[in-house]
Amino acid sequence: MEKTFLFTYLTLLLTSLSYSQKNTNEFQIYYGLVDTELLNTKGLDGTGGIDLSNSFEFGVKYLRYLSDNFSIGTGINYQYSKVTIRSNYNGIHTIYGNEDLKIISIPFHANYMFWNFVFINAGPILDIQTSSNSVDSQSGIGYAIGFGGIYRFNQISIFINPNFKRHAFIPFNKESYHRKLTELGLQLGIGYTF
Repeated sequence: MEKTFLFTYLTLLLTSLSYSQKNTNEFQIYYGLVDTELLNTKGLDGTGGIDLSNSFEFGVKYLRYLSDNFSIGTGINYQYSKVTIRSNYNGIHTIYGNEDLKIISIPFHANYMFWNFVFINAGPILDIQTSSNSVDSQSGIGYAIGFGGIYRFNQISIFINPNFKRHAFIPFNKESYHRKLTELGLQLGIGYTF
């Protein structure tokens, strides 16, 4: 499945690049602060809790402009969260332990620019959880929606990108009460157009 996915992705990327009317590319690097929660659609009463803290992300993006206002992009993103697992409340909270949650993501985004400095972006993300945890696996297909602002001077740009992400929207390993990583984030970055 991974080879088929990679082949399909590369074929679509190369096809879209070959039909581009505008010959502009942008490479971006960013760091992000994120507020994360593990949410499920079916509540479980009387179970222990999971808290996430110290969450951050960083990554690189490649954008290919197909017109002055529209681009497609991909990249690679690393996200980290500290996981604290608590027991069911029975008068006192007992902490079972702390774990690290690490996820590598590959986004596939469409970006639309307004007024040369405001943009919206959205698209699916492929997530691979690289850490073994007590929490449900976050490997799967998720999605991200964001907006932001960008300022350009010559070939250099700086940007801010508030966003919402839902990981494992379609999980590779489904659990009965699958808790899915949901986050609000703020990416700050710099880009280079060539």
